[in-house]
Amino acid sequence: MSLEFWSAAASIATFVVLAVTAVVAVIQLHHIRGSNQVAALDEFREALDSPQYRAGVLTSVELLRRMDEPSVRRDLEADLLPEWLQPVIYLFRLFETFGTYVKHGILDERIVFDLWSSVFIDNWNRLAPAIVVMRRVDGIVFLENFEMLACLALQWKQRAETRYPKRLPRIAPEDRWIAIDRAASDSAQMT
Repeated sequence: MSLEFWSAAASIATFVVLAVTAVVAVIQLHHIRGSNQVAALDEFREALDSPQYRAGVLTSVELLRRMDEPSVRRDLEADLLPEWLQPVIYLFRLFETFGTYVKHGILDERIVFDLWSSVFIDNWNRLAPAIVVMRRVDGIVFLENFEMLACLALQWKQRAETRYPKRLPRIAPEDRWIAIDRAASDSAQMT
C-alpha cells in the first residue's frame, strides 16, 4: 500500500478520534449542567425552608395589610427600608435571582414551575403593591425578573390543571370527609 493511502487513513483516524472526543465532551457538559442545576434547585429549596424566608413571608403579610397607610408607602420610597421591613429584602433578592436564572436558561423553567409556581405567584401577589410603590423611585426595572417569574408561573398554571401523567391512574383514596367538612364550614359561615 502506498504512502498516500496510509496518510489518508491516519487523517481519517485522527478525524474519528477528534469527533468522538467532541461528542464525549458535549455529553460531559450536559451532565455537568444537569448537576449544577440540581445544586441550584437544592439551594433554592433550602432557602424556601429557611427562617429568613418565613420571616419575609410574615413581614410581607403585615406589609400588605398596612399598604393603605401613607406612612408605610413613604417608608417604601425611602433609600433604606425601616427595620420592620428588612425581612422582605430577603424575598426580593431570592425571587429576583430565581427569575434571572430562569430568564437566562440556567434553570429549566419546566422543573422550576412544576415545583414552585404557586410559591412565586403567592409571593408576587403579596409583594406587588409594595413593589409598585418602590418603582416610583427605582423605576420599572426594579424587580422585573421577579415579576417575569410570577407572570411565567401564572401562564404555566393556566396551561393545565395538573401535570400528572395521563397514562398513569390516580391511586389516592377518595376524600370521604369532603361533604362533612364543607357542610361544617358552611354552617360556621352562617353563624
